[in-house]
Amino acid sequence: MGKISIFSLIVALLCTISSAMAAEFTADMVQTMNGKQLATGKVAIKDMKIRMDMNIEGQKQVSIMDPATKKVILLMPDMHAYMEMQTPPNQLDTAALSQVTPDQGQWRTVGTETIDGWVCEKREMVSKDKSGGEVTAWFATKLNYPIKIVHKDKDVSEVLYKNIKQSPVDATLFAVPAGYQMMAMPGMPMMGQ
Repeated sequence: MGKISIFSLIVALLCTISSAMAAEFTADMVQTMNGKQLATGKVAIKDMKIRMDMNIEGQKQVSIMDPATKKVILLMPDMHAYMEMQTPPNQLDTAALSQVTPDQGQWRTVGTETIDGWVCEKREMVSKDKSGGEVTAWFATKLNYPIKIVHKDKDVSEVLYKNIKQSPVDATLFAVPAGYQMMAMPGMPMMGQ
């Protein structure tokens, strides 16, 4: 599976799990696949929005996910440009825990663990559709937010938040910076066209 596909999968997992949460914090983020580091970066969470500033093989990538508008914005700082993608209807609408429908599956608590100093409730998704693999998430009880997610399919991908700082996050981090130009996704029209 390509690096962009893994990144998309991780973004989808984070949005699916976190869309009902209202935590506010910043953290360092590490993404791995099959035990090999895929990307590092910073994450900011505010009002259900997620901003990820990542370094993937030396290239800076910034993504902003907003479940309310069902958009993902990809910023390209070196080019002062951005792209917007509309997400599939079920990707950002699927709220965490309480809104997983019985025909989709259910979360079950399997224990308690401490991750980077945060007491977490470890939960596994018991899915009706086994083709999507297995998802385990560690929800920090003080944040009510997953700080570690492991997805096992033919590959094992993991997202881990470390050095979490629970404090107000500047809302401007979730907007396109002034002077950035919109670009069309390759093979796709720009939004609104």
